[in-house]
Amino acid sequence: MRIARKYPDLPIGSVDVSGLAPRDAAFAKALEQVVLQRWNTLHAIAASQVDRDWRILQGSIRTALLAGTAELLFMDTVPDHAAINETVTRVRRHVHQGAAGLVNAVLRKVAGLRGETLPADHPDARNFHEHRDLIPLADGRAIRLNAPILDADEVTRLAQQTSHGEPLVVHWIAAHGLAKTRELCHHDLVRSPICVTASDPSTLESQAGPDGPLTPHDRFGFFVVDTDRLDLRAFLAEDPTRRVQDPASAEPVAATSGLRPKLIVDFCAGRGTKTRQLAETHPDAEILATDVDRTRYEDLRRVFADHPRVRVVTPDGMREAIGRADLLVLDVPCSNTGVLPRRPEARYRFDASTLKAIASLQRGIVRETEPFLAPDGAILFATCSLEPLENRRMAAWIERRFGMRIRSESQRFPSGVPGDPPTAIHDGSYHAVLVRGDDSDAAPRRHS
Repeated sequence: MRIARKYPDLPIGSVDVSGLAPRDAAFAKALEQVVLQRWNTLHAIAASQVDRDWRILQGSIRTALLAGTAELLFMDTVPDHAAINETVTRVRRHVHQGAAGLVNAVLRKVAGLRGETLPADHPDARNFHEHRDLIPLADGRAIRLNAPILDADEVTRLAQQTSHGEPLVVHWIAAHGLAKTRELCHHDLVRSPICVTASDPSTLESQAGPDGPLTPHDRFGFFVVDTDRLDLRAFLAEDPTRRVQDPASAEPVAATSGLRPKLIVDFCAGRGTKTRQLAETHPDAEILATDVDRTRYEDLRRVFADHPRVRVVTPDGMREAIGRADLLVLDVPCSNTGVLPRRPEARYRFDASTLKAIASLQRGIVRETEPFLAPDGAILFATCSLEPLENRRMAAWIERRFGMRIRSESQRFPSGVPGDPPTAIHDGSYHAVLVRGDDSDAAPRRHS
């Protein structure tokens, strides 16, 4: 109920598992994850089986129906009778008997809706958007419902089937076309793989192959981790140059490899993944890193406590870098539309006003940090967004505002859909390297 009251600003990791046995805690987290990932799908199905306006139901009843529907449709290890009985018992205990009867009736109808599960290679599983009775799954399969209960309008139906906010679907259709939007929405259902790389990726090849815990990704230098066969924490500790990173996330820093900075300011360093990559890419540079979020800042301090070239300072402490930064790294906040499998809550809160607010925040960060630049300094502007307002238009604004030139630029769209091998799946990202002065050596701009 606490989560539901905040919709569409759904929080992640809010479930309280204190006092629960480990298996119960794991189940609670799994249930929360499924509900957050498929909120709009669950709402469409559960609401279709209620004989009154969904909006007039008590919040406790709506949330019980969402959780029960999640167990019935998306949690294969939960028997139908257990999902229904436990949900009804909770409602009877915490709401009232009449509500328990309603929830029992609705969940039994939901269970009756579930028909066969189509295999990933079934033509309809990939073309789910053509059918009002298909729900795509994260592994490429699709559930066929026993009635065409999904919306007749294709845009609304796509939002229901893939659990996206309708404003985002409409925005993507305008920006990228209907076919690309279907692909993006389907991609956002994938289970994103954990990928690792290192300063020398060849050092990881000995653990790759049919019998190893690593599998080479389609993007050279990256490997997909089988977490059931590898202690990831111990593996990373063996070599400080190893890091967990998606291939698309690594592209921005790689684009700065032709620069020779002496001082790098990493102003939105997060938890330091790109900071580590910067240190490896520019071994002669001193790096000042910070983040305005207190939790991420403390994580940064712990990660780089003993690093010889990375100093973590407060945002106010960055004043020492004014006029000195050869490279200003701005991996700025964004709408996260390139990483929605990892950030499912961002699917629901997207709208035009939010997008404009984020763009305004980005401009504020650029204005605040531009004084750090040395006279011939460069900016790396990066996001994990697919939206031109946060990306290409922002880079063009920096060009005009500060008299800089785009030296190189790339928009990477996410890759892979449910049913594809993990080695074919990666996130989306954007970056632009901006410099002052002559840009005659500028690389071509890429959009892929």
